[in-house]
Amino acid sequence: MTYIDLNMVRAGVITHPQQWEFCGYNEIQMPRKRKGIIDFDRLVDLLGFENYDDFETGSSGKENKWTQSIAVGSKTFIEEVKESLGFRAKDRKIVCAGDTFELREVPAPYGKAGQPDSGNTFLWGQQPSS
Repeated sequence: MTYIDLNMVRAGVITHPQQWEFCGYNEIQMPRKRKGIIDFDRLVDLLGFENYDDFETGSSGKENKWTQSIAVGSKTFIEEVKESLGFRAKDRKIVCAGDTFELREVPAPYGKAGQPDSGNTFLWGQQPSS
C-alpha cells in the first residue's frame, strides 16, 4: 500500500499522499463516517430512544430490516432509491415488510454444499470424455 500511495509523490505530481484523492492514504487516515447520510442523533431523539445502541437493538432485539436492507421506507421512496442506483440496483428486489418496503439483495448461496456439479469433477484413473 505504501508503494502505491507514494507513486505520485515519487513522480513529483504531489508532495504528500494526502494531496492525491485517488490513493488509499486519506481513506486510511480519515475513514468515511459509517451511516453518514442519516442524522442518527436526531432520529434516535424523534423515536424516543435514550441512545443509539437502544435504537439499534430496540426493545425486542435487532430488527433485520435495518441491517439487511439497502433502504427502508415507503414504496415510492424505495422505488426512487432503486432508480437512483441505476445499474447498481441489478438483482436487488423491493420487498413488502408489513407497513414498510425494503430494497434488498436476494441471498444466493454459492453452490450447494455436498453436491458438486458432475461437470466439475475428475475421477482419477479415467479418461476425460470429450
